[in-house]
Amino acid sequence: MDYRHIDVTPMTPTIGATIHGVDLNNVATDAVYDEIREALWRHHVVFFRDQPIEPEAQVALGRRFGELTRHEFMETIDDDGQVQRIVQEGYGISPNSRWHTDVTFRARPNMVGILRAVELPPIGGDTLWCSTGAAFDAIPDPIKTMLLGLDAEHDMFWSRRWKSSGEVERSLESEIRELEENPIAIHPAVINHPVTGRLTLYINSNWTKKFVGVDLELSYGLIGMLWEWVKKPEFQVRFKWEKDSVAIWDNFATQHLATLDYEPHRRTMHRVIAGSAIPTLDREALPEHLRPPTSPPRSLTRAKAARVAAA
Repeated sequence: MDYRHIDVTPMTPTIGATIHGVDLNNVATDAVYDEIREALWRHHVVFFRDQPIEPEAQVALGRRFGELTRHEFMETIDDDGQVQRIVQEGYGISPNSRWHTDVTFRARPNMVGILRAVELPPIGGDTLWCSTGAAFDAIPDPIKTMLLGLDAEHDMFWSRRWKSSGEVERSLESEIRELEENPIAIHPAVINHPVTGRLTLYINSNWTKKFVGVDLELSYGLIGMLWEWVKKPEFQVRFKWEKDSVAIWDNFATQHLATLDYEPHRRTMHRVIAGSAIPTLDREALPEHLRPPTSPPRSLTRAKAARVAAA
């Protein structure tokens, strides 16, 4: 694609691009935002350097992708709750240091994340993104067919099985309230991207608990296989932050991981999350060779199922 208002340089053949020629504090026209969105859907994550954007400009940029939402447990820089502050020391355990897609425990996860580097360690603290569309494309067809027939549970509390020793203890009452406010969400294991329609893997190590209707041990094994699969370097891009660097990523097309390699220093980032969609898969539109078989109702006996199939 030819861009008239911005300069876009791909970083890998699969994922990631840098954008130059725009001041995010003073975006001139709607056409600039249109091209930034087009570059994002094409490259899945885009990066800007030397962008000391004010919170108001970060909020305005986020709104170009949809309504901004609060995060369930991230602190914010002010009472508005629109700009989150992510502060991390370079050691210990963090959900951000595992491959994940944000807030898939929601019925409508957010579409886009926008992250600005505020305070950085002298070395380390990179973030990696992977293309979940490329990861799905590279899976052999028989396994694709299996995954296209599966749904999975996404649970906000599932990530706490790797609880940090420094995490604040919650009261029983607050735990019950959080459970009531954040029930388990069920999403297809593979989805159509809400904008491009591309088939993309929708399983991640933070929030995906199990496949629906699959034996728990087998479910863990299959999900663990997918956790490892997305780690292939061919699916990834790695970004070295500088102060006032900005990243925008497509939360329906990627997973990401923040490295914890900068002890005893600290890293502080400002983030907004914007837009939302219900993860869906149009199984009727799948190519014939990938379409999963339709299972008969469980109440049917084998003989009845055979007669139904032959009818």
